[in-house]
Amino acid sequence: MTTVMITALRLQHHVQRSRALLGLVLLSTSLLALPPRSAEATTYNYTAGHADIGLAYTSGTGAGSGPRLYLEFGANAVATGLTNAQLQAGQPGGEAGEWSPSSFITVVPQNIAVARPVGSQWDFLGANPGQLVWVFGQTSQPGVPFVGFDTSKANGGTGTFTLANILARPAGGEVSLFSMGGFGTPTVFWSSFQAGTDAVTVPAATHTHYNFGFSQPGYYELEVVGTGDNFPGQATGVFAFQVVPEPSALLLAIAGLAAAGLPPRRWPHGRKPAGFSTL
Repeated sequence: MTTVMITALRLQHHVQRSRALLGLVLLSTSLLALPPRSAEATTYNYTAGHADIGLAYTSGTGAGSGPRLYLEFGANAVATGLTNAQLQAGQPGGEAGEWSPSSFITVVPQNIAVARPVGSQWDFLGANPGQLVWVFGQTSQPGVPFVGFDTSKANGGTGTFTLANILARPAGGEVSLFSMGGFGTPTVFWSSFQAGTDAVTVPAATHTHYNFGFSQPGYYELEVVGTGDNFPGQATGVFAFQVVPEPSALLLAIAGLAAAGLPPRRWPHGRKPAGFSTL
């Protein structure tokens, strides 16, 4: 074989490998990136600190009147692409301190995963005993979203937040909202797994927190309806949650590495994140 032919074959090999690597990068980026939201021109990732799902009512018949659901952020809230001052100021052109729910994806980290306890009182989570579930929200944790509910703008009355629909979820994904009593007994308000459990009523002029529960990693969109006992009509909002990148995305990325002729990346010190299958 001539030197020219050998050089040509080597060049072809490098081109094919480069194409494979580019395809892998595009694949892994699309798999691990947060899904786009078509409802808003810009979507931010809310990753930590305090925020509230609020229910408000403005009297009258003009623009902005009637009931509405919104997101409001506290002094320690963190979102990519925005300063805290911008978060607290609210969405440009909107009500002071308020953001459209569709402007944010709440990012739920891997490190809050816990094993579902034994006992039928936990069936509402939609997971088997010992299976990992992602639970957060009733108490503040560093580096974790701290999401509450607020009725301070609900025209002086109580507010009811109903889980009306789940517009997007991973296979087997279930959603719940519950509180924990002094004896470790859950009080369940929402459960997509348990029929007829879909509403939480928050007292007037109150700000409170409950636990959100997710049974699978992946992307969720929750359609929530807000109603008040002191105003007519209802408000609807879509709230998005990204519960860590799915393990399937990682496995596909590693399969892409193998197809490109590259060795899979090893976990630092031989460890793998909790909840991921052995590779």
